Amino acid sequence: MNRKQTGILLATGLAALTLAGCSNNSSSQQRQSTSSSASLIAKKSSVKVSAQGMAYDVTAGGQANGLVYTIDQNDDVVIYQGAQPGKRAKKLVTISKPAMAKYVNAHGQGALVNDLAKNAQVVDKSGGATSNGNANAASHGDNATGKYGNKGPFAVPADMQGTWYSADHDDESTITISDHEMNIDGDTVKLYHQDSQYAQDNDQPSDDQVSATKDWGRTQFLHDDGGTWLNIQGWFQGAGDGTSYMVKTENIDGKPVKVLVVGEGAENWVTAVYYPSKAMAQQQADQKYDDLHYQDDDD
Repeated sequence: MNRKQTGILLATGLAALTLAGCSNNSSSQQRQSTSSSASLIAKKSSVKVSAQGMAYDVTAGGQANGLVYTIDQNDDVVIYQGAQPGKRAKKLVTISKPAMAKYVNAHGQGALVNDLAKNAQVVDKSGGATSNGNANAASHGDNATGKYGNKGPFAVPADMQGTWYSADHDDESTITISDHEMNIDGDTVKLYHQDSQYAQDNDQPSDDQVSATKDWGRTQFLHDDGGTWLNIQGWFQGAGDGTSYMVKTENIDGKPVKVLVVGEGAENWVTAVYYPSKAMAQQQADQKYDDLHYQDDDD
């Protein structure tokens, strides 16, 4: 990718990142790249932007730019082009949000990016609704948002999504993860951001509150053991640390394989490893890896 293309991507990327919330990935709309360097690179200014937030499927001024954004387990931005139903999008670049902001600021494009953000729209997967950059995009398409301290769907990193299999502890298990949900052996948990103040004010929830949120998981990223974990706890959970998930690459039969690691407890000890196929899960059942932290390591 040449310098001009990179500049275009970073400018449009920062417009996405300045949005207040995050949107769902709309696979129903065809995206074609209509942007040009002339329309995205403006006269230099002294205005600065910050590296905050994240968004998927952003359009500026009502026009699709052909780009799709995801956030990986390291909180870096992965930019794809040409996403269409039934067609694999082309991966263009992976870059950190601070690096994007630094690039735009260094080239005097802060005013442009902030202006694009004000007029940006995010596409709701469920109903096709849109909102501008000043609205909370996560509130669209999910009637749970705003209730019981629910601040909107949590966006699961793209490389964690899919179906994973485990045969550890003589127990076959399947986890299927989508953009905002996790299904574990048939039980679905909807993943949301939670208002921390609401949790503090409702440490003794009513039966109605517990019933209404029984399949909600308060979700956050945790940085531990050299990686970023997706931590999920019960909506009104008090004691306990919940369950954490992280994608790691392990050497299996001489080849690098991405696995889903499950951690629990005070030290986030590894309790299971899930694999991309059932056959591999059975082959690797109860296999331990040197770079993972198990509870008996501390004995």
